Amino acid sequence: MHILEYNNYQIEPTQEAFLIKPIRDLYKADKSKTKDKFMTQMSVIYFLVDPRSSYNYIIDEDERLKAIIEQEGLPDNFKIDKKLQEAIDIYRKHTTTTSYLLLQDTKLAIDKVRQFLRDVDLTAVDDKNKPIYTINSVTSAIKQIPQLAKDVIDAEKAITREIEEQGKLRGTANKTLMDDGILI
Repeated sequence: MHILEYNNYQIEPTQEAFLIKPIRDLYKADKSKTKDKFMTQMSVIYFLVDPRSSYNYIIDEDERLKAIIEQEGLPDNFKIDKKLQEAIDIYRKHTTTTSYLLLQDTKLAIDKVRQFLRDVDLTAVDDKNKPIYTINSVTSAIKQIPQLAKDVIDAEKAITREIEEQGKLRGTANKTLMDDGILI
């Protein structure tokens, strides 16, 4: 599912986005002509939830939101209100696949390996004065990192393809507004 698309050097909501009631509600709530608040909310939804987001490398969602606020120039006091949270939750349901969940779990495990490598103290010894971590165990972990990185990149590409294919019909035709019916 796509909620944003890039057309003529502008980001715009897709027709498909308006099939989601909480997104329609956000649109209607922004009474401005430019719909700047709505577009900000759509950007937050995309950056926070979409598996294709450039912020998806940040495992912790609270940290991801902080990075989005900072890097996208949102006000420091930006908060997710109830209506925006509803839209986030619905969009998450529409974009989460089993493959994506497995990728998230893999990233979490890799993040723990990364933290281990940062925290490892090669001078630490146990009560018998033997090293807790051997050089071999650390170098063994380091040798596996390039393959882990490649596997994660491949999985991300596969998930992106999977999401893109969910939005297409057989052949090259794209879904139209009524192909899946209206769920209100």
